Amino acid sequence: RKNGNWCVTPTSRTGDASMKAKGQSLRDPYRQMGKGSARHHTSVISSEYITQLDPVENKINPNSFLKHGLTFGTWNVLSLVSSSSQLFQLSQCITQYRLDLLGITETHIPGTGTELLENGSVLIYSGRVDSVKRQGVGLSLSKRIKNSLISYVPVSERILTARLHSKQLNISVVVVYAPTEGASDADKDTFYQQLSSTFDELPRHDLKLLLGDLNAQITSDNSTCPSTIGKHSLHSSSNDNTLR
Repeated sequence: RKNGNWCVTPTSRTGDASMKAKGQSLRDPYRQMGKGSARHHTSVISSEYITQLDPVENKINPNSFLKHGLTFGTWNVLSLVSSSSQLFQLSQCITQYRLDLLGITETHIPGTGTELLENGSVLIYSGRVDSVKRQGVGLSLSKRIKNSLISYVPVSERILTARLHSKQLNISVVVVYAPTEGASDADKDTFYQQLSSTFDELPRHDLKLLLGDLNAQITSDNSTCPSTIGKHSLHSSSNDNTLR
């Protein structure tokens, strides 16, 4: 990259040819939903809940891929159903911070689906199937990038995946909300096994982006993993969720 933009080089052109040879489309996200042209799609994402947000729009605009950098973040909102203004406040914050992608946890929205927000963003959510307003995860896509959405999979009330069409590499986004430190080992094991299986099912050529709340407490001692752990933690020791 140069000055925040992707540079086209002979190497990147070679990479494009390699991706095309391996079934990675660079042009039309709608065609990737077809059975004939997307070998990795039908064999990798096996969930019966896989959904394409707007196949008609993506067919009309086949070049709806991400052309610029992304601004993304994560937010534990505690609830989006406690008052009627919660979704409006969410859209205001997305606009204020100019977020293209926002991984949202503890939405408390039961079931699965999508919601159009006040600012034109789209909220995808995955909640409990028993209508209990607990847990729940979501992903918001800004008005600028929402047409790049190829598909999404509401795995559970703790895991949601979405796939975005990008010019160089398609992006698989995983939003998670891990059990708290006080949860049982059985609940934690179930969650991390499901998370591992979810990552295994993502198209292997995609860029992976993990967002959410893992309820981890990380020590300020980063000597073991200096490239991934910062020095500014307020904790002197890591908890069980971190070690997992």
